[in-house]
Amino acid sequence: MVEWESVLHEAADRVQDVRDRLVSAQEGSERMGEGAGGDVTMRVDQEAEEEIIAAVRQKGEVRLIAEEHGESGPRDARWTVVIDPIDGSSNFERHIPFYCTSIAVLEGRALDDATHGLVRNLVNGDTYYSEAGGYSTKNGAEIKTSIVTDLREAALGIDISKASLPVVKSLNELIVHIKRQMHLGANALETCFFAEGRLDGFVDVRGKMRVMDMAAGYLIAKQAGAVFSDERGAPLNPAITVKERFNVVGGGNKTLHAHILSRLRSG
Repeated sequence: MVEWESVLHEAADRVQDVRDRLVSAQEGSERMGEGAGGDVTMRVDQEAEEEIIAAVRQKGEVRLIAEEHGESGPRDARWTVVIDPIDGSSNFERHIPFYCTSIAVLEGRALDDATHGLVRNLVNGDTYYSEAGGYSTKNGAEIKTSIVTDLREAALGIDISKASLPVVKSLNELIVHIKRQMHLGANALETCFFAEGRLDGFVDVRGKMRVMDMAAGYLIAKQAGAVFSDERGAPLNPAITVKERFNVVGGGNKTLHAHILSRLRSG
C-alpha cells in the first residue's frame, strides 16, 4: 500500500524548494510556452511540476492529470494523481503573496474518489491535508468550515475573473445580499481558506473551474464540513481530464449553501 501522505508531503517540500530558489529570481517568471491546461507556463510552474511527478512516480505507475504536462501514464492505473504545481501563477509573477501547490490522489474516475489531498501555501508554508474517511488538517490541527448561516454575515470567495457579462449579471442578486465578496487569485488555496472557516462559502460559476485547481481543495473542504454542488444544486461530477471545465457552489453548512443557491437562481 502506498503511503500517500508521506509522498505528498515530500512532493510539496520539493515544490517549496523550487519556489524558494526562484521567488526572487527573474528567470522564475520566464515564459516556457503554454501548458496543457491552456495557461502560460513559467519556469517555476515547469520545475515545480517536474518535482511532483518525480516524487509520485517513485511509487509505481500512476495516471497523471497535470497542469503543464497534461495527461500521461496508463489509463487503467489504480491511482490518478491530479496536479497544479503553482496555483496562482499570476500572483507569483506579480509578487502578490498568495499562491500554492495542489496535489490530489484519486482511486477511481470521479471527484468523490479522491483519497488524499494536500495544498501547500508556498508563501508561509501552511499545509492543508485530508484523507478520505478522516478529517482535514492545517499544519496537523483539525479544521472545520464556518457555522455562519445568514448571507448578510457571510464572506464568500467569488471568482469573476474573465467571466462573461451574463455571468457577472447573474451574480448580482447574490453579491448584494452578502457581507463581503472577494477573490484572492488561487482557487485551491482559497478553497482551503473556506475549509478552515476564513471564508463562509466559495462560488465559481464561470464555467472555467478545472479539476487541477479543485481536486485537493474539494476533499479538504468537504471533509471539514463543506457542502458542494453545481449552480443547479446537482452533485459535482466533472470528468477527471485536463480539458474539463465546470461550476462550483460551496457553503460552509447546508443552510448557507441553500441560501447561496437560492440567490443564484433568482439572479
